[in-house]
Amino acid sequence: MTTLPNHARTVIIGGGVIGCSIAYHLAREGRKDIVVLERSKLTSGTTWHAAGLVRRLRPSATLTKLINYSIDLYTELEIETGQATGWTQTGSLTLATNEDRLTNIKRQVSLGRAFGLEAEVVDAKRAKELWPLIEVDDVIGAVWSPADGRVNPSDVALALSKGAKSRGVQIFEDTRVTGLQKKGGRISGVEIGDHVIEADEVVVACGLWSREVAEMAGAHMPLYACEHFYMLTKPLEEVQALGKGAHLPTLNDQDAFLYARDDVEGLLVGSFEPHAKGISTRDLPADFSFDLLDEDWDHFMPMMENALKRIPALEKAEVRMLLNGPESFTLDSQFMMGESPEVPGLFLMGGMNSTGIALAGGAGKAMAEWVIAGEPTMELNEADIRRFSPEMNVVGALEARIPEVLGRHYDNPYPGRSMETARGQRRSPIHTGLVAAGARFESRGGWERAVHFGGEDAHLPLTFGAPAWRDQVGREVDACRNGAAILDQSAFGKIMVQGPDACDFLNHLCAAQMDVPVGRIAYSQILNTRGGVESDVTVQRHGPDQYLVICGAGEVVRDMKRMRETRGDFRVELTDVTSGYAVLGLAGAKARDVLQATTNTTVPDLKRFHFAPVEIGLARGFAGRLSFTGEEGFELYIPADMAMAAYEALIEAGATHAGLYASGSLRIESGFRAFGHELTPGTTPMEAGLGSFCAFGTGFVGEEALQNAEAPTRQIVSLLFDDENALPIHDEPIYFNNKVVGQITSAAWSNHFNRSVALAMITDKDVFETENCTVEVEIACTRFTAKTSLKSAKDAFHV
Repeated sequence: MTTLPNHARTVIIGGGVIGCSIAYHLAREGRKDIVVLERSKLTSGTTWHAAGLVRRLRPSATLTKLINYSIDLYTELEIETGQATGWTQTGSLTLATNEDRLTNIKRQVSLGRAFGLEAEVVDAKRAKELWPLIEVDDVIGAVWSPADGRVNPSDVALALSKGAKSRGVQIFEDTRVTGLQKKGGRISGVEIGDHVIEADEVVVACGLWSREVAEMAGAHMPLYACEHFYMLTKPLEEVQALGKGAHLPTLNDQDAFLYARDDVEGLLVGSFEPHAKGISTRDLPADFSFDLLDEDWDHFMPMMENALKRIPALEKAEVRMLLNGPESFTLDSQFMMGESPEVPGLFLMGGMNSTGIALAGGAGKAMAEWVIAGEPTMELNEADIRRFSPEMNVVGALEARIPEVLGRHYDNPYPGRSMETARGQRRSPIHTGLVAAGARFESRGGWERAVHFGGEDAHLPLTFGAPAWRDQVGREVDACRNGAAILDQSAFGKIMVQGPDACDFLNHLCAAQMDVPVGRIAYSQILNTRGGVESDVTVQRHGPDQYLVICGAGEVVRDMKRMRETRGDFRVELTDVTSGYAVLGLAGAKARDVLQATTNTTVPDLKRFHFAPVEIGLARGFAGRLSFTGEEGFELYIPADMAMAAYEALIEAGATHAGLYASGSLRIESGFRAFGHELTPGTTPMEAGLGSFCAFGTGFVGEEALQNAEAPTRQIVSLLFDDENALPIHDEPIYFNNKVVGQITSAAWSNHFNRSVALAMITDKDVFETENCTVEVEIACTRFTAKTSLKSAKDAFHV
């Protein structure tokens, strides 16, 4: 065996399909001196027992792009390396046995059309023709996707490793990593027993064991394993009758929690059962390799009964084996990738949530580009590891949540859906008051966030149609306009920046001018070197050398990382004080009167984007004159230990409550952009209509890219729908003259217009430069007309 090197530019830990893909793409991009370390043999972890299904249609633009690239790559790899990948285009058939399921799969068809993916909605008769073995008495419709298929997972990994080796990558099997080293906080080496490989970068991509390996360097990677089952039968005459080389499409019966395909003249039938079984890596043997867990027929039998109803031929099938293999999942059912926020130079990728084979090509390429560029080169927010704070890497939370993630893999993605386990981890200082007021909470980034105040009765049942909470949210919207509504925004991130160079540092970090008078609030974006938006913030100047940066609830980790990377020689201290303060929005025409009624001191007569100290009942804090609703009001910043006192005083003075659904509707009406929706690392302030907030000449990160950029060829616009039955959610394609010209970025029901309003990214100048241009938006295969405007819906349209 080749001797382990003493140094490598990049060390990749893990020889599964993900690790091999990252190595292949790094080498293809010209990176030299790459080493892959595998504890056992290539593909010996999750890869070898994956089902190998590849579906193009996915619920998001990012996932769809990554999978489309993967499919193209798997075909090219066979030509390049001579190693078959087993790619076979069989198509896939997804069944619906109720109207909501049919709506959901139609929504995916519409999204796919935005990328040129054609799929066909078919009836039960046609579904039976495509999959002759199934019973269709309860099927009300289906989607046939002819471009889908399957691969052999191990062969894909071997083809990737072969392509990597041909470009100089060194791969070492039977090489267990025992430790990670750091120098000055940055990753510096990999320990294999007594041997150390010094490394500039280390990539952790070792499946089930990734969390434990990341912890060797003090990095957080919140994932956990579940048992995943599928059954293999011996040959069936109904499958053999298809003819040699013929295949059935992949079958997805999500209402029955099943998937199926033919396999060696028999059938493979797998499940994402509602009551999944988690498993800790502590319970696996140290040498677990090409191994499986024990069969558990008692656990699988309810799924088997579903399968027998759908595929009656299984009644006479002989079972070859019930395969039970562990694989890793994340808290929010999206995989994770990126540079560790805690350890520079340490890159992490895992928690593939049963999509590892389909995503491996595209995700491996995206990760390789991230390693080389030092930041993402495409839209990856939903997979970005920076969405997880260290608080979320708690074993108790993982053990509770991950089985639910697998069990709800096939759930319809209804608006208002929320996970039920691992709840209550992070609570606002006024949480008990919100509970008493009838708040309905959703778990977002570990925080309990009040979405409305109608309780369960105004939340269920969930639907793709008009939701149960519409009237309740309408009352909360009215309170935000005409009353004084409390909006709990305590989950907002708060970062204190202080030191002699605080102003200069923030002028470099932020696009807006930070040299403002004490008592002022600046609104700004934090950009990357390409001019894309990395965060959306407000910045309060509390003193000559002291600022408080307020960011979105999910942006604290990414902003702290960005600040540390940008700090350089600036003399500043950065402190995350998120848990130290509550933030209470107080919105509406009566906000000032209510606030004044809580105190005998005079509430300052603040101009917009100014703040000042204020007393609220028994509490002291400060009030900022701004509101994310676009209505009159304040944001009140109160030390956490006095927050309940302030809250009680506001309620006694006549304040009511409003939740995230109400503030979201008002935000969209007001045309306010939100990070992760209108604002992304691939979107510039000019494209988002925020160029006026950029202070050119201050030397901010991304300034050069913006100055050298041509006029934007795409733009965020407001939409107002013509038909009250149009209920967009996110990502729906927009058509003009029968051509796709954009996608919805945010949408909500407007009580003001009694119709849906939305924000959208438009890629056609004829559309975004024409006021009140009529476009069509496709929602679940039905098109609805809407008007566009560069202004906010509130300013552009009239009832």
